[in-house]
Amino acid sequence: MTGILILPVFFSVACQSEPPPTPYPTYTSYPTYTPYPTYTPPAAGRALPSDEIEELVWPTGPRDDVIPVEDAADFIGEKITVEGIVRRTHNSGSAVFLNFSPDMNDVFTAVIFPDDWPKFPAAPENLFYGKLVRIEGVIEEYQGTPEIIIKDPWQIEVALTLGQPVVSNCDCQSAQALQPPTFTPSLPAVEPPTAEALSTPEAPEAAATAAGGAVISSADAAAYDGQNMTVEGRVVDTYNSGKVVFLNFGQDYRTTFKVAIFADAWSLFPTPPEDYYRDKTVRVTGQIKIYQNAPEIIVDRPDQIEIVE
Repeated sequence: MTGILILPVFFSVACQSEPPPTPYPTYTSYPTYTPYPTYTPPAAGRALPSDEIEELVWPTGPRDDVIPVEDAADFIGEKITVEGIVRRTHNSGSAVFLNFSPDMNDVFTAVIFPDDWPKFPAAPENLFYGKLVRIEGVIEEYQGTPEIIIKDPWQIEVALTLGQPVVSNCDCQSAQALQPPTFTPSLPAVEPPTAEALSTPEAPEAAATAAGGAVISSADAAAYDGQNMTVEGRVVDTYNSGKVVFLNFGQDYRTTFKVAIFADAWSLFPTPPEDYYRDKTVRVTGQIKIYQNAPEIIVDRPDQIEIVE
């Protein structure tokens, strides 16, 4: 009997075992340290032309929001200020074009329409030719080329060198609150020839031109850069690039006088200019400009060219 009683007691004790211990919470390590990203400065853009010119001032003061004209295509639709040198100009009769590339592959163009020409103190195609300028406006794209349309003179600013006077065309005290003042460069005065110059045998044509508009030889055209003259010579060769017709007055077209006729004026001539004027002696009237080290006149109308034989 005693052995029988012990078994239930042993069994009862075994069933009353302790509950399992509560486990410790799982260890979570601190998050891995992530360093701040390395700073990468933005890529430097093209340098402005004015950065390389000493003793240069802008009439409205320095600015840090100007881009070179070569970067204009990256800002289509934005209002911005571009800077560059006017390499070529052209008056088509329906617009004045300021071009900033020495060749026909323009990186940027400024356009001034006839209604706005009288706002400038001189013909825009002459006033800004060869000048370092800043142009402000909305950049638009026309036939693949970025451009700004200039409607007011204050949109274009000409760089000046120290000591050059600044001429303002506005009453800046009353208009300063409305818009930036208009600054235009002073044009060099043309002095009448002296008696000594008139008698100098080396410059008979120059003296006669100043006195009464005589004709100069195509060989002397380079001496009259920037002046409106009548040039006489023989067209020894012609070339049509598809965009412009060139009438060459020397075998070395790179250094001798030439006439340029752009495509929008070709229809004004009775026959293709490259055929009509070849091997003829002509007189050409217009402004002489030095382009790629050679003098040239841009012809917009047939009446600028007279055949003299």
